[in-house]
Amino acid sequence: MPFLVLMCLLFFPEHSAKSQDKRAFGNNFLFEGKSTNLRSLIRQQMRFEVSDTALFRAIRDLNKYSFENRWDKNGSLIKDKDDSTYRKSDIGITLKNEAKSPLMLGVKLNPDLTDYLGAEVVSISKTYPSYTISDSSDAILVGLGITPENVGDFQYRVVENDSIEVITWSPIPKMEKKYGAKSPYAFLGKFNAPGRQLLVEVINRKNYSIRDGVIFDWSVNYRPVIDQIVVNSPKGYYNLRYSKLNHNYAVKFDSLTSMPLDLKFPVDIITSFRVYFKSHSTIPYVVYLKKITHGKDVITQIDWWIIKDYADFSNHHFKTPGKYEVIIHRAGKLNEYGENNTLRIPFEVTAAGEQKFSAKKVIILGLISFLILLLSSIGYYTYNKQKQIIIIRQKEKMGLQLKSIRSQLNPHFMFNALNSIQNLINKSDIQAANHYLTRFASLTRKVLDIGEQELISLEDEISLLDDYLQMEKLRFGFNYIFKIDDGLNKANIEIPAMLLQSLVENAVKHGVANLKEKGQIELVFKKYNYDLVLSVIDNGRGFQNKENELKYSGLGLKLSNERIALLNKTYTAQHIRMEIVSERTGTKVDIILGNWL
Repeated sequence: MPFLVLMCLLFFPEHSAKSQDKRAFGNNFLFEGKSTNLRSLIRQQMRFEVSDTALFRAIRDLNKYSFENRWDKNGSLIKDKDDSTYRKSDIGITLKNEAKSPLMLGVKLNPDLTDYLGAEVVSISKTYPSYTISDSSDAILVGLGITPENVGDFQYRVVENDSIEVITWSPIPKMEKKYGAKSPYAFLGKFNAPGRQLLVEVINRKNYSIRDGVIFDWSVNYRPVIDQIVVNSPKGYYNLRYSKLNHNYAVKFDSLTSMPLDLKFPVDIITSFRVYFKSHSTIPYVVYLKKITHGKDVITQIDWWIIKDYADFSNHHFKTPGKYEVIIHRAGKLNEYGENNTLRIPFEVTAAGEQKFSAKKVIILGLISFLILLLSSIGYYTYNKQKQIIIIRQKEKMGLQLKSIRSQLNPHFMFNALNSIQNLINKSDIQAANHYLTRFASLTRKVLDIGEQELISLEDEISLLDDYLQMEKLRFGFNYIFKIDDGLNKANIEIPAMLLQSLVENAVKHGVANLKEKGQIELVFKKYNYDLVLSVIDNGRGFQNKENELKYSGLGLKLSNERIALLNKTYTAQHIRMEIVSERTGTKVDIILGNWL
């Protein structure tokens, strides 16, 4: 196929979609260029092609003159002897044609490919052409302006999906002389990336202004994706896709596209709206508005060749009530690419609502609103008052129940202590009994001092437990130890009074009493995140059998469970729980005061 005389395929982008996109690519190379009308000095963008068997023609015929008129008065094509330019004597306007950049990047695609021209993409001060390759075929890119003499000055890179640099800046991969070329040129590669997008960019290392690139897009789905729909109305701006903000103009949305399915609003309520697209840098869109009538539908083209990320609609497009539909798809004829690649937004415009009110109606509506507001306020105040009374009574009831349990715990503790004194007296160990009685008197005084307090400091709780364990150690001879986290402020942290007392009594009575000096009790106080963990650990036999389980689950444990349940009702922001692990080698009881610190 002969060189097509620097054929102006692109004066404006929309012309490209209407002419070139609809024919096959052919056995050619396609180049970007500029054409200057020497009469008007107007420069226009163009694309030109040469046969893939005569690549030398691209270099030979650039920077020559060609002519806008191709036929003489008789309708015959005018050519000179070398079949490349037209005779000046028979032609009208003279054109100066030149390459877009000194790199002279040429693209070769599948000869049978159609719809291959995409939108130009801006890269700082340059614009790069894009090609859509819907059949997943190869794309070849050459640079005729890169020669063996200057190849060392150039580098190239490949970026995938505008995010991953699959080939970093590298030397030109190779030089070759094929496709009818008469001198070597740069072969930048044969590319194929189904479902993805590749940017191939070339720069001159010594002069960064000399750079060019091409974008190949193997996308197969051209359906526009909407990011948001922003509505402008007398009530302000809002995103239509959020039903809580759109005044119920749209309630149902398509699960696949997130577009409204039941958009309906009065004719005077929306002044304009803007549809924002997700990135579609290589795919230009066209927008139509269809008004649905009982006869013939009226279709208006709103915008053409949209490469920006939004499209605007003003209310003059839908100024009369009726049913409408916005149609958006890749630039081309209406419905050319099928439903799978088309986005539709149906909506209905209703008649304007009644906006005028008489003074009498305004006064009546105002009085009704005031009465509703007054009655609502009275009802709200009464309800809250009753609610507060119920809460206070519940707290008082729980307080009485807690005091009742405390009153049972103290006699339980006293009974166990007196029982221990009686055992010492029965053994005629008067000295130990007197010593025990002294400790018991001191401990009793401390218990009476805390009186009605529900909470005491961690320091006081530890002191009470220490006195009790010293007293019991006189009788049974076991050992005990306190392990307290350094980070705990014992004086300022408060816990329910005597929370561990009955658990420690169980550890002594059922755990270590029979072990004498081999018995060991550990009391651990530690911080775990915002929880306070209190542990009582003994090395007794545990209660793996029925007999020991019955002994261990006595009154003290029962009262502790009841008390914890009531404390959880009182301190609702913190949760207290008890966990027991008992084995043949010992028993561990944890009290976890959740969110206590």
